[in-house]
Amino acid sequence: MAVAQWRITSVTEEPETWLIHYEPVGDGQPFAASWPKDAFEIRMAEHGLDSLDEAIEVLLYTPLLHLMRADGHDGVLPVLADDVATARARIRDQVEGCKKRYAEVVAAPANGLARAAADPLQVLRERVRVDPVRVATIRLQRDSLLAGGAGG
Repeated sequence: MAVAQWRITSVTEEPETWLIHYEPVGDGQPFAASWPKDAFEIRMAEHGLDSLDEAIEVLLYTPLLHLMRADGHDGVLPVLADDVATARARIRDQVEGCKKRYAEVVAAPANGLARAAADPLQVLRERVRVDPVRVATIRLQRDSLLAGGAGG
């Protein structure tokens, strides 16, 4: 199977969520994925991600990873592990595997000729604020829950 390509055509900010619009390059139906505004900080905490760009990439690929799993690919999701280094390695491997074997995401406006310089993800880079204290707090809560689940 050839690797499919999905274009991010726009990102819409709602009061509590971000709506990311995907359009197939070739066959397929367009779709949109909705993420709570705190999803970026949560993913950073869960997977030990260091930057907003890493969190954006993980969130962009999450719907495709779910499709990949539904299509019978083994070893796709969930990625939580006892430590964030393992979780980070797992999610990075899954995203890279998706790019090579299933589908890749490109950020380009729908009418690329007229707006070649436009980046639909720029609004996320400009508007999403990551609070490092909140990320650390979420990570501590995550670690505590995982330790409690394993030990008791």
